[in-house]
Amino acid sequence: MAGKQGKSGRKPSPGKYYRFGLRFRPGIDPPELRDLLENIAAAPPAQRGELLRTALISGADNAMTPATSPEDAEIENMLNDLFDSF
Repeated sequence: MAGKQGKSGRKPSPGKYYRFGLRFRPGIDPPELRDLLENIAAAPPAQRGELLRTALISGADNAMTPATSPEDAEIENMLNDLFDSF
């Protein structure tokens, strides 16, 4: 029995395809987002997905990085003390 095929007659790639309609909002979004969106729009179609993927992975990595500034450590200690008292 043949596997499931897409409209083109070949097996679809694994995973789920996402399509994003992004808009830069001046005064709300940082200029770096505008620059990134401009670079993605100017890139050949074959490279656009890879640029977006790289930006998202980089942002996700930064979001997962623990706080390292002295202020962040101080706030973390205050919150730990607060929660330890419960």
